[in-house]
Amino acid sequence: MKNLRYWQDTILVSVLAVILLFTFSFSSSSSNASNVRENLKIKATNQTFPELKKGMYLIIGAFQIMENAIQYAKVTKIESKSPLIGRYQDSKFYYVYAYSTQDDLEFAREKRSELRATKQYYDAWIMYVGINLENLEHEEKTPDLVVIEQPKEKKVEEFIPPPPGQKDQILYNYRFNVISATTLKEVPGYITLIDAARSKAMKSVSTNQVHQIAAPNTQSKEIIAVSDIFGYIKEQVQFKIDDPMSSPDKRMISESGGVTTIKFELPRHKVGDILTMYNVYFYNNSAIMKPESKFELNSLLGMLKENEKLEIRIHGHTNGNAAGKIIKLKKDDNNYFQITDNNDVGTGSAKELSKARADIIMRWLVNQGIDKKRMTLKGWGGKKMIYGKTDSMAGRNVRVEIEILKG
Repeated sequence: MKNLRYWQDTILVSVLAVILLFTFSFSSSSSNASNVRENLKIKATNQTFPELKKGMYLIIGAFQIMENAIQYAKVTKIESKSPLIGRYQDSKFYYVYAYSTQDDLEFAREKRSELRATKQYYDAWIMYVGINLENLEHEEKTPDLVVIEQPKEKKVEEFIPPPPGQKDQILYNYRFNVISATTLKEVPGYITLIDAARSKAMKSVSTNQVHQIAAPNTQSKEIIAVSDIFGYIKEQVQFKIDDPMSSPDKRMISESGGVTTIKFELPRHKVGDILTMYNVYFYNNSAIMKPESKFELNSLLGMLKENEKLEIRIHGHTNGNAAGKIIKLKKDDNNYFQITDNNDVGTGSAKELSKARADIIMRWLVNQGIDKKRMTLKGWGGKKMIYGKTDSMAGRNVRVEIEILKG
């Protein structure tokens, strides 16, 4: 009986030893795997790219945010190869480029033409680093479409001042990362920040840049960030500025290095949608645009070049139906953004003026390479005003709308 008990105890101790050894090994393995994953994460976060050296680069994407450049390069193939990424010190941008050459201008132009002939790389361009253009055969100019400068931050309304006695406001670092769901390229524009408790606009901030934001003077400290960029479907997210990860939309939110990033992946509009070009402005009594209209025009141009099947109708609207003076461009004049002595000056109805304004946008698009057959026009005059003619918001009656017919 004693021998039996001895062997039972021996077996029990052995089993317990095996269990403890297995548990320790599994824990160690899990810990090691976790450490490997963490190291890979840190490595990806700390990844750096070489500075662009002297030469010419065929750029297919320019990004303020490194992660966006990496994501775009991963899904892009040119001649079965992934493009390269380089950083330019002067602009602080990360550039994704398909080809590079030190001094072969003919090669650079040939490859640019090949890339632009494809739907995906219609906006490819040559970037010169450390090269004096005067030494090249012809000066190369980047078209307006690929200007990547972010608009300057503009203030819509002042923040509500802090309560008496509170001298220092706490500022939170936020970045609103906005990319196209179609191309994965960064989308320049503005995000409007709204005090959720008061439904009141606070300020507008430019996309893809870090901004310091003060909390609204409310108990909830909740903000609504609205992305309403021309050519893309409107999207918004609500969050507590001091605790963003508690948001129901936390899938869009991440925190790293003291900066909270809210990421918008914006889809394009679909057939039947009507987009309002509130940021296309005309000189009084004219069908000639002001220079500040270029930003939104380029957005429309990019949308049409991105999808060659897209067909649109351009609707023109005025504030009221009164007839009057109309200033227009002559047929051979391409000075779309300035009134000159060469303009035609006449009189006509509000409907004629609204149609002339739609027409000048179509003329500009054709001049940029869009087939005229993809566009039709409609002038409404003041038949479809949004506000009364004398309303404080009556200026918004003067607008151009883009209706998507096919695509």
